[in-house]
Amino acid sequence: MNMVLEFINKRFPTNCNWTTGNCYYFALILADRFNGDIYYDVINGHFITKIQDNFYDWSGIVDANNCLIEWNKMDQYDSLVKQRIIRDCIH
Repeated sequence: MNMVLEFINKRFPTNCNWTTGNCYYFALILADRFNGDIYYDVINGHFITKIQDNFYDWSGIVDANNCLIEWNKMDQYDSLVKQRIIRDCIH
């Protein structure tokens, strides 16, 4: 089994609430644990983590779309949107 999926299934019960603003913290956990990169889906308003060739969130592997912005580069995309996300979702 995929190491990341095994970690998610072992450590996080399926009834955990990683939605409604908590997806950033889950992406942070995965990025830290597996040396991944955090991305923001500007269409769905959702954080996911890229680890090697796959994208993950609390549900496992997710399909990437063309509207993903690497979180570290979000200022270059739209700094006002980044500040709103930080204010409304992260803090």
